[in-house]
Amino acid sequence: MIDSIRQILVVLLIIFVGCIEGSCMRDSYEIKLSGPITIDANWTEFRPQGALKADKDIQWVLLELEPPFKDNSSLGPGTKGGVLMPDGEVENPEIEVVDQYGNAFKFVWSGTMGGFSGYQLPDPEKLPRDREYKIVRIRSSRPIKCKAIYWFCDSVRDWK
Repeated sequence: MIDSIRQILVVLLIIFVGCIEGSCMRDSYEIKLSGPITIDANWTEFRPQGALKADKDIQWVLLELEPPFKDNSSLGPGTKGGVLMPDGEVENPEIEVVDQYGNAFKFVWSGTMGGFSGYQLPDPEKLPRDREYKIVRIRSSRPIKCKAIYWFCDSVRDWK
């Protein structure tokens, strides 16, 4: 009887550990494109060492903003999206992702992602998956200070 209970407990423990491991797995990933930087009116190009790929469900360019700059999530629903400037205005930088053939894809503000200001294609399914992306370029008519900029490949498997 005790051996049967022990066997049942071991099986339950193995199942429990398996469930915990599965919930910790992350399919999404990020690539840091830059450290601290000020985006201004000139194109700033980021050329990661390894090519970027559109290999997950949604590809984002994420801006980690330097205070007093912040995303506009604090303004509430129905407001214009983008970077909330120190003077209360909202600014959206131009962001383009360039593929290996020189084709540029314009990303637009899409919301906040973990406190970052997030940009993606208006229709994320349109970013071709059959190529590599060599350049991310950004400019803004008004200077925006960032702690860092990331390429983030978001997988729906992580949306639990």
